Amino acid sequence: MDNSKNNLWTDLKKGKRSALLKIYEQSYADLYNYGMRISHNDDLTRDCIHDLFTNLWSGSSKINEAKEPKPYMFRMLRWMIIDALKHDSLFVEKSDTELYDPILSGEDDIIVHEILEENKNKLKAAIDGLSNRQKEIIYLKFYSGLTYEEISQVTAMKNQSIRNLFSKALKELRKSISLVMLLAVS
Repeated sequence: MDNSKNNLWTDLKKGKRSALLKIYEQSYADLYNYGMRISHNDDLTRDCIHDLFTNLWSGSSKINEAKEPKPYMFRMLRWMIIDALKHDSLFVEKSDTELYDPILSGEDDIIVHEILEENKNKLKAAIDGLSNRQKEIIYLKFYSGLTYEEISQVTAMKNQSIRNLFSKALKELRKSISLVMLLAVS
């Protein structure tokens, strides 16, 4: 993490409101995307993010123990959403592969578009075959840019377990995609 974020985190620990606002501005989109991945509920995600920042400001969280803001906030948000879902009895396992849609370029060429659509569908199908924990680790690593150590903080899993799960997920994705490619050729 860069020095400016460390300074903001330090300033927030000292009770500076401007630091909270800046962290909110810098973190909201990532927190929202991650929260939606877990809850699939816009209102619930927004409410939990609001509660997260309220807790950060009010000091009811253990902010002084946290060294890095991003994994700390991701972990807090994750548990807040899970608690809210359990409380509301809405915790239903859903397919969340739609969140993994790659951003397609604005190519006008129909052939390129069809190839991209086909590859996107193959990737969706391959990701669908992963466990929820594997999907979460793939999301945190590739889409949120967290390190293994930060993912460990967010998920409360050991670093080596995350590396093993990540490796296994990549192997399964390669295997699934290769099998689909072979079937398409034959």
